[in-house]
Amino acid sequence: MPVGRHFGLAISRMPRLTYAATIGASEDCRFVCSTCYGDCWGVYRLHGETAWLCSLCADMKDNGMVPGPRSFDTQPPRQLRAGEQLRSPEGVWTVTGSKRVPTRENGALQHACMYVLTHEGGQEEEWRGRDMADFHLIPAAFEHITRARCNELAAALTAAGLSWEGHGRHDTPRRLTYTVTGPSGRQWSIRPVPGIDFDRQQPSNLWQVVCTAPRHQSAVLSARVLADRIRELPE
Repeated sequence: MPVGRHFGLAISRMPRLTYAATIGASEDCRFVCSTCYGDCWGVYRLHGETAWLCSLCADMKDNGMVPGPRSFDTQPPRQLRAGEQLRSPEGVWTVTGSKRVPTRENGALQHACMYVLTHEGGQEEEWRGRDMADFHLIPAAFEHITRARCNELAAALTAAGLSWEGHGRHDTPRRLTYTVTGPSGRQWSIRPVPGIDFDRQQPSNLWQVVCTAPRHQSAVLSARVLADRIRELPE
């Protein structure tokens, strides 16, 4: 389990898994998942297993799937449309225009598609379609937070013996937040992961829990794992 140089290490042991995370670490001091070899700030070891996994691989393993290196190509086999959103390592971009431009490939004149992209920070850039391997389409109409998912969270919190209260309108589940009181009175806030950060490969991981005193924010977790974590974390 390569860790590198770090400022601190927090380990949480829960009934079904053990979670380890660096505290105050720099970018080059992250864990490496032993299955997909991805860099991550926290790793999980499921009960009865020896491998330390990232949250995605741990969720796949816990749901009976086989984790491992995965291709990540969410570009549609068609021309992008104005208004569609893409995600890259630099953030979220909106397609604001496109045009066909002449280009030479192996000496032959061809026409390539050039996209005008506007970053969420306001800057505008032009990208040729073939150079956009790191841009991935964000599904436009997909409600990952539903009433059923909220009921699942409520049932997990209740089963863990935690007192909780929901806030917001029940006809818009994606805007609901929850306040949870831990076994020793510590207050936690649960919020759904934004749609652009939702990972279809681990559909049960929908929630993040935050505590302000002391400051703590979890990875994106499933309802069951999140409830166990609140119950088991030291107060």
